[in-house]
Amino acid sequence: MLTSPGLTLAIDALFGNIKPQLDLIRRLGATDFAAENPGVDIKPGTTMKMPLSSVSEALAFDDDTNNYLTGGDTSYGTLTCTHFLQGYDMRGTNIDAGVNAPRIKQLFSMRVATGLSIAMQKALKTALDGTTASTGVKIVAAPTLAQYDALAADITWLDKLNSALVVNGAEFAILKGLMHGANLSATPANIAQELGFRDVIVVPGMTARAVIVPVSSIGFMGRVPAIVADYKETGVETDPDSGLAIGIVVANDQGLNRQVVNGDLWFGVCAKSANAGATEAGIIKVGTQN
Repeated sequence: MLTSPGLTLAIDALFGNIKPQLDLIRRLGATDFAAENPGVDIKPGTTMKMPLSSVSEALAFDDDTNNYLTGGDTSYGTLTCTHFLQGYDMRGTNIDAGVNAPRIKQLFSMRVATGLSIAMQKALKTALDGTTASTGVKIVAAPTLAQYDALAADITWLDKLNSALVVNGAEFAILKGLMHGANLSATPANIAQELGFRDVIVVPGMTARAVIVPVSSIGFMGRVPAIVADYKETGVETDPDSGLAIGIVVANDQGLNRQVVNGDLWFGVCAKSANAGATEAGIIKVGTQN
């Protein structure tokens, strides 16, 4: 349990600063941010499974199979947990002194939230870029709005209204230009409505120009590592809105006369690709026509 005044005051600010990234993740796919390990010892690089379902609807109860879900497929996406650690070093300062609480609240919450947000964004970008680009969905380098409206229209299993269009920064600039050229508002919500998607999400730095993410084709998992060392102070803090839990540890570095406060999290993303000839939901990587 955390007892230092600065840390206890900083927790709300920490999650307040990280919430924009959490909101993006929750808009994109299923999350599992429970603090407890799900019956396994999670270490960096641990491979886990998270359910990604292609079941589009529940069918009528079947007396023969004694099952409501008689169609579709539930597979499990592979997720590799990565260890993210972001800290705040206080040299020559007593973390227990209440006079330092405002400084700790401001700097610790901002630094840890920024570092973890960037790490989550990188994990998301890596997962989306790693999906298989073999569905044949392409668009020209300089498309018209009508061409974007027709994107992936020939894929019969795709439910665009339950799918998110995820674009990199350059592609978002193209979409904004197309919307402005048609005298339309270029907010992500308006772009999504115009193109027929549930949402439009920008992931800066993504190598793929765009990916289409149907519902249940991507998942996120976060876990707090088990504390095994004898730290001066430890705690697990949980965001009541998203359920994301972050471990907080305080360690003494006597050699440099400082205390180190770290936010500790294992985080991973799993993604299900729509391969060549796919007939069920999966992530579609949009290519460029020659």
